[in-house]
Order: sequence, then structure tokens, then C-alpha cells
Amino acid sequence: MRENESAMRQATRRLLLAFIYSLGIASASGLLLMLPLSNAHATLTALVAHLVSGALALIFFAPFLWLHLREGDRPEIRRGVNSVRLHHRLLGRLSAWCAGLTLISGLGIALPGVLYLSGHSVIWPLGANAPLVLAHLGLSVPLFVFLLLHSPRKARP
Repeated sequence: MRENESAMRQATRRLLLAFIYSLGIASASGLLLMLPLSNAHATLTALVAHLVSGALALIFFAPFLWLHLREGDRPEIRRGVNSVRLHHRLLGRLSAWCAGLTLISGLGIALPGVLYLSGHSVIWPLGANAPLVLAHLGLSVPLFVFLLLHSPRKARP
């Protein structure tokens, strides 16, 4: 039983690192895309990096969240429920919702381009993607605030 918990904790940590790295690359390239770059090649490189790292973050997010929530439901963790743990769990839930909505809104923004590259001509009606863009931009800042507040201050063994 102890080996299974250790293996699950290792898998959770590896998925967390993969998710955080891909989210960091997506954030950096997203910030670059917001700058007025005069070089079209730099803009295209930032866009491709943003799309690929965002897709990887979406792929790593679901299994990480599933394992992380399963790990937190152990009886020895639930036993000591106090205000600090409840605050930590609330920040975790908020960061999970922000991450999920940010990643899904990014997928919705990229969907017409991906469909075009696959040979289908699909475009959003004028202004229809504005709520997706607002959600994508508006949830990314709270996501990082919640992730920073949710992350542990000390490394666990």
C-alpha cells in the first residue's frame, strides 16, 4: 500500500511539473503576443509556441487534477480539517476552475484555425469570439495568483 501511494505521489509530481512548464511557456509566449512585435517571424514563433504549449497544458491538466484530488481525499489528510486546510483547498479549487476555463477558452479561440488547417472552412461570426478572448485573458491573471497562493511553501518529503 505504501509503494502505491509513493508511486501515485511521484506521478502527481511529474504531471505537475509538466503542467507548470507548459503553462509557463504558454504564459511567456502569450505575453509576447500582447506586445507589438514588428517581426512577423517572431510573432508566428510566439503563436506556435503558445498554441503547442497551451495544448500540452490542457493534455497534462486533466490527469494531474484527477490524481491530485484523489491524493487529497485520503483519510489521514481529511482528518485534520482546520481553517488553513480549508483555505488551501478553496484556493486549489479556484485555481483548478481558472485553469480549466482558461485552457478551454483558449481551445475555443484556436478552434477555427485548427479546423482551417485540417481543410475545413469555419469562422466565428463577427464578435462571437470576444467573450472567449475576454475569459482567456481575464482568467489568466487570477490563475497565477491562485496557483502561487495554493503552492506549498516548504518542499514535502
